[in-house]
Amino acid sequence: MLRRKALNTAAREAGANKLATAHSLDDETQTMILNIIHGDPLRIARVKPVLPVIHPRLVPRVKPLCEVLEREVAFYAYLKKIEFQGIPCPYAGTALRNEARNMLNRMERRHAGTKYTIFRSMERLRPALEAVAKQQELRECKVCGEPTIGEICKPCQMLKELHVL
Repeated sequence: MLRRKALNTAAREAGANKLATAHSLDDETQTMILNIIHGDPLRIARVKPVLPVIHPRLVPRVKPLCEVLEREVAFYAYLKKIEFQGIPCPYAGTALRNEARNMLNRMERRHAGTKYTIFRSMERLRPALEAVAKQQELRECKVCGEPTIGEICKPCQMLKELHVL
């Protein structure tokens, strides 16, 4: 069975001490809004631009593009001929994230800087949220051994639901 490696596993095997993701300002503000909509604002305390080492098998994440608009990231990739996924997920239209994206894009068009202002506001709130949010303990997934909050990590849960595991 061919199985794609999880980012964390690939980064660890490559000897990386950080894992940089391409999360943009759009991604970050959408996630902040979704955390509020889902009734989990304390999650904002755990999803930071630079994540600390919280488990020996977890390669810390950094988000160097978290203050750059998605369209600017895409334009840069286009200019530099960097391949990127340009085809949207066929199910994106039904996701709540899509509604948050559309709302934020409308606001940004009418009021330039809205996304940056939301991001900065959440960054200012983060210390207060961290003060009341408890640090979640990571354990090892019962299936693959990767760090996870639950008994089984999300990738293994998804593979199980697809009857691949």
